[in-house]
Amino acid sequence: MRDEEPALALAKADSPVLRSINEDLLVTYVVDAGDQFRFVQHRHLEQEGVSTDELHGIAVSNLERLAEEKLTVREYGPIYVALIGGNFEASLLMIHAMWTHWYAHLVHDTFMVAAPARDVLAFCDASSADGVAELREVIRRVEGGDHRLPPDLYRRVGLEWQAIAYP
Repeated sequence: MRDEEPALALAKADSPVLRSINEDLLVTYVVDAGDQFRFVQHRHLEQEGVSTDELHGIAVSNLERLAEEKLTVREYGPIYVALIGGNFEASLLMIHAMWTHWYAHLVHDTFMVAAPARDVLAFCDASSADGVAELREVIRRVEGGDHRLPPDLYRRVGLEWQAIAYP
């Protein structure tokens, strides 16, 4: 069930910058302040003279650099799990090079991904019935956990992620 009405109304300048990835997922932008994350708000863009597209490019470049330094992908039976420190795993969906170059050799068809929380990202070949079943199990295991995201699978179609509803 999705909320239709916001719980709190903010002035645009004070609202966080959001970007839609698909019908289920939004990107939010944060600055790592060491012991906490601070949301990038529209007023920050105005102060710096940066557009939302420029912010997105900067954020993806920063994430890609972090991934090049820290990303580990481990195989667990028919699936792979991506680890990057516990906060940005789901954000790896944004790094096109990860899916088109770095790990493209791991699939024959295309990718199927589960990202049911910000710190969880698992994937497999979309044509693997065992892999897809295991991804659904990953989603089930994080139910009730912290920093939840929609409990759907995402199939890579071109450069986009198509949501596949979790039954």
